[in-house]
Amino acid sequence: MQNRSYLLYLSFALMALLGLLHIMATFFYFYWTYWWFDWITHFLAGLAGGLAAYWALFNSSILRNPYRRVFPVILIVFLCVMAAGAAWEIFEYAIDVTDSYEAVYALDVFHDLLADALGAIVAAFIGIKHTLGGSTAK
Repeated sequence: MQNRSYLLYLSFALMALLGLLHIMATFFYFYWTYWWFDWITHFLAGLAGGLAAYWALFNSSILRNPYRRVFPVILIVFLCVMAAGAAWEIFEYAIDVTDSYEAVYALDVFHDLLADALGAIVAAFIGIKHTLGGSTAK
């Protein structure tokens, strides 16, 4: 029997790691020193948020996937994470912390949302693999 809360615990652990990395990055100027550090934190945010969304929607029985279809699950998790990522980008813009290493701010937003999206897709596959045990339809 699989632990139904495993994905939730994993999500919380990744969020704690993300928080630690963010504090370190702010204190030691990693976001401004290492151009790739922001991508790592956004990927982790997408992964943690995607796992939390998967758990909240599918493991808690809010939504059901009776036909074990993969695409709708990936799409729902993806849309949840992208909504949160877009809200975060709007928040950053509203509080004026938009200085980035890219010459054009829109490119920074694109990279951030791309990393969020990759994290969400990986999270959806982890959730599917954990919950369905690999017996999925297309």
